[in-house]
This record gives sequence, structure tokens and C-alpha cells, in this order.
Amino acid sequence: MKIKQSKFNSKTYIIFIPILLVLILWSISINNNSNSSKQSKFEQKQDIEKETKLTKRRYNLIDIIELEKGVIHKDSVCSVILYNELGTTNIAFIYKGALAQEEVTDKFRLRVELKDSKAWLKKNLGEKINLDFKSKPIELSINNKLVYVFKKVFEHENMELKNIKTVIIGRYNNASGDSYFVNGIRIDSLPLLKIDNNLKKFNIYLSKNKFKKIEKKRNSALTNGVLITEEGDLVKAAVSYNKLERVKVDMRLKGDLTDHLNDPKKWSFRIIAKGDKTINGLRKLSIQHPKTRRYLWEWLLNKVLKDNDIIALKYDFVDVDLFLSSKDSIENISIGIMAFEESFDKILIENNKRREGLILGFDESLIWNDRSQQMKFNLAENSLNKSVQRFREAPIKLYNESKVLSNPKLSKQFDTAKNLINGLRNKKLKISEVFDIDKLTTFVALSNLFGGYHGISGRNLRIYYNPITNKLEPMSWDSYSGRKIEKVYNYSFSENDEIYNKKLLEKLELVSNSDFISSFVEKYYEELNEYSLNLESEFSNRSKMDLSILEYNSNFIKKAIYPSNSIVSSLVDYDLESNKLNLSIKNVTDFNIMIKNLIHKDGKYLTNRFDSIQVIPSKTVRKISFELKESFLNAFVSKKNKKGEFRFPKDLKKIAVQYNMIGQNHLRQEKIIPFSIDENYEDKVAEYKNSKSPNFKSYEFISIGKNKKELLFKSGSFVLDKTMLIPRGYQLIIEAGFSLDFKDNASLISHSSIQSNGTKEHPIRFYSSDSSGGGIFITDAQDISIVSNTIFSNLSNPNSDIWELSGAVNFHETEVEIRNSVFEENRCEDGLNIIRSKFLMDSNIFKNTKSDAFDGDFVNGTIANCQFINSGNDGVDVSGSTIILNNITFENPLDKAISAGENSSIKGNKIHINGGEIGIVSKDLSTIDFTGVTINKTRLGFSSFQKKSEFGPGKITITDLKMTNIESDYLIETGSSLTIDNVVASTVSNKVIDQMYGKNYGKSSK
Repeated sequence: MKIKQSKFNSKTYIIFIPILLVLILWSISINNNSNSSKQSKFEQKQDIEKETKLTKRRYNLIDIIELEKGVIHKDSVCSVILYNELGTTNIAFIYKGALAQEEVTDKFRLRVELKDSKAWLKKNLGEKINLDFKSKPIELSINNKLVYVFKKVFEHENMELKNIKTVIIGRYNNASGDSYFVNGIRIDSLPLLKIDNNLKKFNIYLSKNKFKKIEKKRNSALTNGVLITEEGDLVKAAVSYNKLERVKVDMRLKGDLTDHLNDPKKWSFRIIAKGDKTINGLRKLSIQHPKTRRYLWEWLLNKVLKDNDIIALKYDFVDVDLFLSSKDSIENISIGIMAFEESFDKILIENNKRREGLILGFDESLIWNDRSQQMKFNLAENSLNKSVQRFREAPIKLYNESKVLSNPKLSKQFDTAKNLINGLRNKKLKISEVFDIDKLTTFVALSNLFGGYHGISGRNLRIYYNPITNKLEPMSWDSYSGRKIEKVYNYSFSENDEIYNKKLLEKLELVSNSDFISSFVEKYYEELNEYSLNLESEFSNRSKMDLSILEYNSNFIKKAIYPSNSIVSSLVDYDLESNKLNLSIKNVTDFNIMIKNLIHKDGKYLTNRFDSIQVIPSKTVRKISFELKESFLNAFVSKKNKKGEFRFPKDLKKIAVQYNMIGQNHLRQEKIIPFSIDENYEDKVAEYKNSKSPNFKSYEFISIGKNKKELLFKSGSFVLDKTMLIPRGYQLIIEAGFSLDFKDNASLISHSSIQSNGTKEHPIRFYSSDSSGGGIFITDAQDISIVSNTIFSNLSNPNSDIWELSGAVNFHETEVEIRNSVFEENRCEDGLNIIRSKFLMDSNIFKNTKSDAFDGDFVNGTIANCQFINSGNDGVDVSGSTIILNNITFENPLDKAISAGENSSIKGNKIHINGGEIGIVSKDLSTIDFTGVTINKTRLGFSSFQKKSEFGPGKITITDLKMTNIESDYLIETGSSLTIDNVVASTVSNKVIDQMYGKNYGKSSK
């Protein structure tokens, strides 16, 4: 079928071109704006990544400056004010207009002279208290004019405002002296010094007899250490609030521990209005020392909780007087400022705009009765009944019990609420199924922000049952806020609930936001400041409110929910043929994490979508298999061959795991560690422990000597089919004629010295008849090891799945002497390896070794009258060592006859080398000094060079040299040296190493 072609219309084309250009330009603009927006959003830090710093309240200063409050000095240069801010006295220097240079840079002089200075003068710190400071100016705009303010806290541990006689102010620098100075400023007339509280009056009217009953109860509690309340504790009294009518009440002491009763006058009271009367709108309330709720912190938390629709208490401060009456008189006792706190009843629920429902908690009477008995008998804490002390086993407490249980409707609600709580306690229900989870997590998050974790756990819980939602809600009570948190605290019963964790994460991010905190601080700042002045009138600095605690807790929460590292990812394995990459991922946070993808550093996704959500719970490890895209290799193109290929571990560094914490939308990335914990590490650890367990007593050919420190290996032929381990403190005595056949990878490992003394007629033999055995390792022995007339044949290196050595025979940190012995046909890297030891070798033969015949690492010793025949690599190879060679013969080494490296020193005489690749090599700051050397039929006689950058050149000195049939005499690198019979050989190359190791000479090291 033919496709009909359209006719070309030139007019249409001409019209279309400008439209097309406009569309293209618009598209480019949109893309650029979009990219710019994305880039800006990416580069801009989120609040969760920034330190919380509460905005300084500049408008409060503006008010003070405008009204000229607290001015202690004013002249043409500046004015100085003292003012109170949340219980803290501050001094501020105010400059109007532009600042001169010295006004910006000079230090502030601030010296205080005391009226009564005896205590201060005893410290020998001068006559005046020095409060000099340096500060940056705060810029304010007042009536469209710039004002600059320098401020400082005007407090000192040895200074009270009322004891200040005069203040000296000024500006100065060390180079030019004073630029401004004012002496003898008095502050006696400041309103700041005459603080009287303007709190509402709260009067209590009580007969002296009733008061004596209360006093007796208090004394008993102080004696026992615990207040145990009983029904008969209530006494009749009357109270008036804010000079209104008296209300008849019942009252008693309250509190559990005696912190509520210790003060001579400020005892905590529970007060219940009689009939239908209320006190400031409440029927039940408490008054207590403000310190029991940490002064202003409880007030502010309750305000913020109520603003966020959490059931909170009416909380205030009142000025209390107690009137004690008798027949003849009335005694007026000023109690002073007390905290006024709402108690749990119907009015509390209505005040929080909820339908009448139940209030529940946990009955603490069993707990306090048990503690009272413990204190009564003067017993230790461990005498407490643990079962009783566990709040989860405490009976449920029902507030307004009589009313609820007598009302069928409320009683039914109680059955439901009780079952919900018991379902939580017995882990039949999750907290998200029982509580209004939004309100609960808001409450928990705010409690963490305020450091009020005392009110979200254990017996302090107060719970409302909402009959409309059939859910439980948290209630504020006894938070003990205003403390720095040490962890993110959770509500009791919230364990292992993903919905709770997710929602809590959202709320923690919300409440730790700088704007959120600043908004409520700003809202209540004036009230806080006014209350601070009232409280300070009685409690001085003790009632001070430090808002930096909110900053600290906010930053702590941010770190907890957005840590620098939330997961630790490590590679288990990968199989590119099946497009699989397996990772072990550990969640190191307190919240659940969702793994999203693998992502390349350039932003490309490397994996297909998961069939299911990959969630890793808090503090757990999961093995996750990622299905790689077919185009995976295209993300790793080699610059050399332009092909897509994955090079491990180099390209693994370009891959990250993309994830987010459940409850957050912030996508994050974490690098991958190229190795993981071995899945079988427990087996390997067990194997390691077993490898350290002595087992020598199980062998029939070993007997223990009379002194119990000798292990006797009796003469005869035996088989070793499992590794033998001998501990430190023994001595191995091996009889002549002893023969041990190593099989099944068995080795002899000894932490004790060995005495292997065979004879020519009856040598000692260690060998492997079927080439399956391991080798010998003597380490860390106290005594010298002696080996003579011993044959080591066809052995391999001691090894296991978790450990291996390089030599068939190994001595480590053990002094050893070896004579008239043979090392042959070893099946590993070294025939004999001595490490960090002193040694002597005499009249030994090394033949047909697979690699190096003798390898010495950091050793000091002598080799004499020995033969090295057919070494598979080097005859003698030492590093970091000092040795002497005397009368040594080398036959046909496949690499070097003698090799000194890494700052070694070899001296000797009568060195005979016949055949092989290379005669003598010194490298990396090593020196060789020989007399009487013969080299025959060797490709390269000598070589001296630097191999490792951290060392330096090599040096060889030879006296009395005879060389015959040599292909090349020497290969000496610039900087290194060879001196033969006092003649310095010329250097050959700057890069000798490029011709060594099998490239031109020697055996390949690959």
C-alpha cells in the first residue's frame, strides 16, 4: 500500500516557522527555570539540616528603648539600660546613628562596686567585679531611624542587684586606652530592684486543729520518706481566689516523695470544692511549690500542647496566704508564690473541648507502700518488690470512680477503655490501634522538645478515653520539662509499631523546626517575661527560664531523625550474569527505613522497581537483593576501551543506596562498603577459638615429663591427621628416630620451644607422605629452640579457612638454632620462614623448594656452611634484617641467590653461586658487604636499586670477586651503588626495576 504524500505549501511553512521558534524558546525557558528551581531547591539546606537558633526578640528591646525603661545612664554618646528578660538581667548600650570605628571595635568596660564587699574582697580579685566584654552590635530600626545595641548578661555569682553601690562603664582598647568613660553610676532607683509580684491572691482558711492534723501527716511522711495518702486525710477548709467569695473545700497533702513537703511553708495540697462551687472555674486543683514542676516550663508546655489540640491542664501561679483560726485569734501566714494546677475531672475534659469521657492512669499505691516499707526498715533499693514496682503490672486507676461505676453508660465505656489498655499491656493490641495516633505522636514529640519525658512513660501516664472516636488520647501531667534530652523518648507501649514510628518521625520534624519553635516563643514571650518577673521577686535566679534548652533539644531531635549516617551498607556479592547485586544493610537509627533504589553518582537509577517495599526496621540488619537494569554496565564506561564494564571495587564507589526514613520525604544516599560481615562469621569465630584450644593430651605419642613442663615425643612413626596445638610454658622434647606424617592439612602449632635432636643414624622426620599435610609453626616461646639432624620434607604452610602462614617451617619471636638439617620439597612459598627472631643455622641443606628457600623478616642471625639447591625463587631473601653468611653455596636459583630488601644488612664471606638467574641483589636502603665471592653461569651478576618509594637506594660492596660465564655483570640504578675491589661500577639505568622481576632478568613476580 502506498502512503499518499502531502503537497508542500510554502505559505504554511513560512507561517509555521516563527510559531515553532516561539514554542522552542518557551520550552527552553521553562526547562531552564525548572532546572534552576530544582538546582536551587537542591542546594538550599532544609531546616532539618540547619542548627536551630531562636530569633532574638528585637521588638522587646525596641519597646524598652522607646519607653526608656531601666535607663541607668544617658549622654550624647549613648544610653545604658538594665532590663529583665525571662528572669535574666541584661545590660544594653544603645547608640543612635552611625557608629564610629572605635565604637564598633573597642571593648566595653563594665566594673561593679558592691555596697557590702567583704565576701568579694576575700577572693583577692580586686575591689570591683570585672564584667568587661566585647560584642557585635544588633541593628534595630526605631521610628525609621537606625539604632545599634550592644548587650550582655548582667549577672555574677557574687553579685546581687540590691547590693550594687555603683557601676563604671566605658569603652577602651589595649593600644590607645579609653575612648569613653563614665564613673559612679547608681542603680538604686531602678524599678528592677523593687519587684513585687502582681499575681492573683489565693487565700486558704483553716482551723488550727485541722492544720495540726495536716502537719502531723507531713512529719510522718518526712520520717518515712514517702507520703501515703488515705481517705481520712481530707480536712474541711475554705479558699478564695482573687478576693472573690470563699468556697468550702476538702483538702489534704499531695505528692509521693517528700520534695512536695520539704519546704518549711510551701507544702503541696490537693483541693476539692464542695457542692457545685468552683475555684477559678475548677472543682479540683492542686497548689505546690513551683520548683516541683520546674517553674515556668510546665506553664509553657501546657500552653503549647493545648494550641496543638492535646488535652492540657490549666496551669498558673498564685500568691498564697494561709489563715489559721482558733476561738480567740486568726494567724496569717504568707506562703508566697505557688503553682496552681488543674486536676483530673469532667471540667478538665470540657476545658479541652472534648465530650465527657473517662480519665485513667495507673494506681501507684502499691508502689509507694512498698517503697515506704523499704525506707521504714532502712533497706537497700534491691529490697523493693520488682513485680510491684513495675507499672505495667499496676492496677488501672479510674478517676471519679464512684460516678463512673454507678453510671451504666460510663461503666460500659470503662470496660472498653480498660480492655484497650490491657490489650496494650499484654501486647495483643498495638498502640496505633488504641490511641489517636496523631495526637499521641504530637504529644510525644513536644514532650521531647521540652525535655518533658517524665510525663510520657511509666506511672506518670494520664489517659483520656474519647467515647466519640473510641480511642485513647494522651493527657499532659507532671512533665518535669526544661531538661536537655539524651535520647528520643517514646510513649510507653509503643514498641514495634511501624505506624507510630512513622507518625512520630513526622511530628518530631515538625516540632524541631525553627519556625515552629519561634512562633510559640513569640506568642507567649510577653507573658513569660511577666511571669519571670513575678517569680524572680521570690525565687531570684532559681526560676530563670533558659530557652536555649529548646534550641538544644531541637538540634538533638534533628540529629536523631536526620543523622549523618542512617544506614551502613556493605556488599555481600554480585552476579552480573543474572543482574543481581546483594547488600547487607543495617539501620542504625531508632526509626524504620525504606530502601528505594541503587543510584549512580550522576543520578541514574541502576535497579528495576522492587516487587515489594524494602523496609528495614530500627536497629536491624537485612540482606537485600537488588535487580540490576540490563543497561547497568552502560553506566560504567572505561576510558581506555570505551566499553561498559564493572570494575570492582573501583566502580562500587560510584554507587549509592537511595533511601528515606519512613515518615520523611527526604531522599538520602549512602555509599556502599565493598565488604560485609561474613554470614558464617560465628562458625569462623568458633573455628578460631578451637584453633587456640590446646589438644596435645589426646595424642598417644606424647607423654608429660616428671617436672610437668616437658612434653616427650617418643621414638617411632606416627600420623598427624588434625592440627596439634601446644600452649606456652612447655618444652617439646623429641627423641631421635621420631617420625611424624602430616595428613589432611594437619599442622603442628606450638607456643613452646622445640628440642628436635636427631642423630645421623636416627634422624627426626617431619613429612607428608600423600602431600596433604600442613607444616610447623613455633611462636612466642620462652626458651630457645634447638633443631639438629631433622628432615622437613614435602610440607606445606600451616593454614585454615581463617589464617595461614607462608613457610613450611616457621619460627616467630622465638630464638632458634638449626644444625645438620634438611628442608626439601616444600609445597608453599618458603621452605623456612623466621620472623622477628634471633637465629643460628649451620650445615643445613635446602633443596627443591617451591619458592624461597629461606625467608627472614626482621631477624638477626648467622647462616654458615649451608647449601641452597634448586630454589624455586630466591635462595636467601631477607627484609628489615641483619644477618651474616659464611661459606654458603647456591645452585641454580630460579630468581636470586641472595636478596636484601627494606633496610637490611648482610655481611659475609665465601659465597659461591653457580647457575640461576641473578646472583646478588640489594634494594631499598639495604647494604651487602661480602669477601670472597664466586659467581658462575649466572645471567645477571649484581643488581642494586630502589623498589619502594618509602625507602631509598641499595648498596653492594664486594672484595675478591671471581665471575665466569656471566651474561651481564651488573645492573645498577642511579643513586644505588656497586663497589668491586674498591672500584665503583657505573650506573646503568634510572629504572632498573623495569628490567627486573621477569621482564629481562629474574622470575616474574606476578
